[in-house]
Amino acid sequence: MVKVFLVEDEKFVREGIKNEIDWNSYGFDFVGEAADGELALPLIEISKPDILITDIKMPFMDGLELGRIVKERFPETVIIFLSGYDDFDYAQKAIHIGASEYLLKPVSKEKLISVLKKIKPIVDSKRHSILRNIKAENIEYDIKKFDTSGFNKGSFKEFIINGKSQDIKSYVEEYTDNMDGQLKSLIFRQYVIMDAFIESEKFLSNVDDKEELGNKFGSMEVFDEAVTDIYTMKQYFLKLLEYMIDKRDQITGRQYSFLLNKAKDFVEKKYMEPEISLNSVAEYIGLSPTYFSTVFKQEAGMNFIDYLTKTRIDEAKRLLRSTDKRISDIAMEVGYRDQHYFSSAFKKYQGDTPKSYRENKNEE
Repeated sequence: MVKVFLVEDEKFVREGIKNEIDWNSYGFDFVGEAADGELALPLIEISKPDILITDIKMPFMDGLELGRIVKERFPETVIIFLSGYDDFDYAQKAIHIGASEYLLKPVSKEKLISVLKKIKPIVDSKRHSILRNIKAENIEYDIKKFDTSGFNKGSFKEFIINGKSQDIKSYVEEYTDNMDGQLKSLIFRQYVIMDAFIESEKFLSNVDDKEELGNKFGSMEVFDEAVTDIYTMKQYFLKLLEYMIDKRDQITGRQYSFLLNKAKDFVEKKYMEPEISLNSVAEYIGLSPTYFSTVFKQEAGMNFIDYLTKTRIDEAKRLLRSTDKRISDIAMEVGYRDQHYFSSAFKKYQGDTPKSYRENKNEE
């Protein structure tokens, strides 16, 4: 449950917010209320809420001062400011303090619920991250007492990068068999599972799926279930690797699509230059020629030279149909210095010579 504390000097507003929302059904625990900042502060010290909802204009201690103190003492607390004034100066001060939301009163029940539901995953993620860090530090200290010779720290990361989905089950068996004796220890299982999750989190550090990973595999509830015994630990690894290999392939697919489109755009702009080659395009998109050749064929369904030839010949066919240009000029225009080589490439691709192609099209 995400804990919520409310500070509002107008009693009917405070009672309305407190009583009109079914807090538990949305995953929140309403832990307290107060009529001003001065009364609220000691209660906040005790309840340590995840979310503080506070009015700005209040007697004795206003919401801005309360927010400033709470952020100093509990920096992870999310603050939602309520105000009856559409005042830029108030909003600016609220942002400076670190407010997540600035809502104008009167605030409807639906609007407040919508904001709370938006904030909840952020709070959950922060909380799990803090718990993981604390637990990881303790485990790192405890693990020094164990023989870790059977534990290959880089193995899990390596499989995420290069492993295949059909090999996940056999990999998990081999991975755990190498640590068979050590895995009888609860602390060692905690350490290995934590390491696997952290490596997965690092792999997704620059993409949006990191939060989803945390929700699925990074909560303390999931960790505690996974370390129950060796079987539950293996099940955790299987599901985590299935998820990670799928995400890796999605990311790789997006990257390859981007590179393929970039290469094709380059060919569209440069096909008329005789110097264009697999090497020059590979250099342009930042891959080695060998790797680029493999990726291009995998994604485009044909090798790069065939694609370049197709682009050139398709343009040559258009010019032969729609213009009276000499074949030698068309050859130069689509990137061939030598008319004979052009004619040979054209016939191989089209099954006809440029001259015959033009004559046949003119007769149609």
